[in-house]
This record gives sequence, C-alpha cells and structure tokens, in this order.
Amino acid sequence: MPSVIAMMERREARAREVLDGAEARLREAEEQAGEARQRWEFARIGRQELMDELAAAGAQASQAAADAGAVGDGPQEPDHETEVPSRRAREGYDARPSQWHEGLNRQALCGMYRQIFETVVAADGLVDVATIADTLGQGREKLAVERVRHRAYALHAKGWLEREKGLFRPAAGLNGGPVDDRASAGARRRSGG
Repeated sequence: MPSVIAMMERREARAREVLDGAEARLREAEEQAGEARQRWEFARIGRQELMDELAAAGAQASQAAADAGAVGDGPQEPDHETEVPSRRAREGYDARPSQWHEGLNRQALCGMYRQIFETVVAADGLVDVATIADTLGQGREKLAVERVRHRAYALHAKGWLEREKGLFRPAAGLNGGPVDDRASAGARRRSGG
C-alpha cells in the first residue's frame, strides 16, 4: 500500500506544479491584457481629441469665412497666425506647448508642461519620466507616468526637451534657447522649417 500512496502523492505534486504554472501564465496574460487595454484607451482618447480639435478648427475657419463674406476663386491658404482652438477651454487640460523660437521662455508653457520642463531643467543630467512624475507628486502609478510621458514627448516634439533612449534633458537653456546648433536644427526639422 505504501507504494500506491507515494504514487498518488507524486501525481498530486505534479498536478499542483501544472496548476501553479497555469495560474502564473493566467496572471501574466491578465497583466498584458490590462496594458493592451490601457494603450487602446490612450489611442482612442488621442484620436477623439484630435477629431474634436479638427472639428473646432473647421468650424472656426467656416465662421471666419462667413464673417468675411469672401468666397475665393480657388482654395485659400490657411491663416497660420490664427490659433487653433485648443483643449484649454475644456476643464482639466493645459494648452499645448508652442514650438520653441528665439525669445520664447518657460513662461510660454502652461500648467503641467511648465512643471515638467522646470523639473527637467532642475534635474542633474538625463531624467526618466517616472522620476519626473514622482517629483511632481504624481506618484509612479502607470497612468500617472503615462500622463507625464505624453506631455514630455509633446515638449520634445516642440523643441523644448531632448530625448535620449527614453530619458529627457532640456534642449533649451534656462530662457528657452537651444543649447547648440544640433538642438535648434532638430527643432527646425520638426517644425518643417
């Protein structure tokens, strides 16, 4: 009888190992599904915000044309001086940063964009997004870090920050000027100039 009991114990131990492995894979799959769900949500929100801004810009352009009463013979060039209505009118959103240019300083940035820029300027060298979020009191939860990352990438795209392998540093001096020609060339390239 002892051999039957030993055999049953080994069978139970193997079944337990299989169960533990399956549960670990299930937890990993649930985590991956949660991350994928969050990426999908960010993409959906970004698309909706873009559509809202484009619709508002189109409505503003139509209103401006109607106010002017001008119907041209051909397509008209868009007025680059006219500011596209931004999400700043919507509660909880900061105005997007402007493209950096000569004479523009950090005072041109609003809300969290300015806080992120000032945190990166105050940091000694390259700084990661989680550290920026933590410094700003946002914590290191994934959603808070992603909010900061989104804004840091926007600052990078507008020539305010430089990015190296996911780490950020000021691409601008304390008054908002490029540190070197490489940074200003990158800003011109991103702006299409």
